[in-house]
Amino acid sequence: MTPAARTLTDAERLDWLRLIRSENVGPVTFFALLRHFGSAAAALDAAPALSRRGGRTRPIRIAGRDAAEAEMAALARLGGRLIGWGEPDYPAPLAAVADAPPLIQVLGHAPLLRRPCVGMVGARNASAAGRRFARDLAAGLGQAGHVVVSGMARGIDTAAHEGALETGTVAVVAGGVDVVYPPENATLYDALAARGAVLGERPPGTQPTARHFPPRNRLISGLCLGVVVVEAAPRSGSLITARMAAEQGREVFAVPGSPLDPRHRGTNGLIRDGAVLTESAADVIDALKAMRPPLLGEPPAPEMGTQPVGEQQESEVEPARRRVMELLGPVAVTVDELFRECQVSPPVVLTVLLELELAGRLERHPGNKVSLVM
Repeated sequence: MTPAARTLTDAERLDWLRLIRSENVGPVTFFALLRHFGSAAAALDAAPALSRRGGRTRPIRIAGRDAAEAEMAALARLGGRLIGWGEPDYPAPLAAVADAPPLIQVLGHAPLLRRPCVGMVGARNASAAGRRFARDLAAGLGQAGHVVVSGMARGIDTAAHEGALETGTVAVVAGGVDVVYPPENATLYDALAARGAVLGERPPGTQPTARHFPPRNRLISGLCLGVVVVEAAPRSGSLITARMAAEQGREVFAVPGSPLDPRHRGTNGLIRDGAVLTESAADVIDALKAMRPPLLGEPPAPEMGTQPVGEQQESEVEPARRRVMELLGPVAVTVDELFRECQVSPPVVLTVLLELELAGRLERHPGNKVSLVM
């Protein structure tokens, strides 16, 4: 199931950008607000009061119109596009991810995102053999009609992009789409912007930091039908991407290697846990052909043009607020469990969760789980 395509108006696009840039509003909260209030404009108006009811004492920061317009102008000067969830050029696989970004920023050839994509990640300190294999594998996947998606990092990522430049490749960046990281990939970045595409979700000019990379990784896997890990040490970022791919219902592929090389311990472990052993592009292509719909999870976001669920009476919300606070703690629980334990209607529970999250008192986790910020 994918969203019905509809192009945002200029006013809607600006409101969407303001909402996702506002304090304590992440992708899941964004779509919950959209479901609740029916539009980003209405959500922007209601967010301060919601945060106060959630226990916040100082005003929540709502992104201003001027700042949003400046961000859009900066992207336009770069020749980039701001694509909203549900619009025709928004990638359908990414739209089905539980924490899909409401807006993506794209430089280069956005139509590449409509083609079937395969992710490729691996060690930054990759071996010469690993880099050569990644280039060859990417070239083979490209010749078979797949777009290769990676993160423009040193090592395997760089080799994957190089191998697929002629056929189509997309770099997903952790910072702004105009920021080259690492700096030594400036030539590759220019080639990607001219012949492929560069995609991100943060404002132009954003310098990547360590906390930006896990969210970036969920975009790499979310864009793709499957993710290939070429070399990876235990507890590496590449294994995080593989885990996210599995959670998103994507196929995970891993290239085997010597147990004496720590760069292969992660990939060998993935194979032991059920990843597809990969020795050639044919292994990936055959496995993807064998997949049967539905390939992707259900999209959590509302259909474009959804109607608001309506405001709940305070007489309904106050008892639920007390009960939710009793049930929540530092250990994550599923939202479904809260529904069962509270014994009130789901919209009321969701209203309380929105209040707490906008107040900065709730943290969301994979698997539709939440916990209280202590």
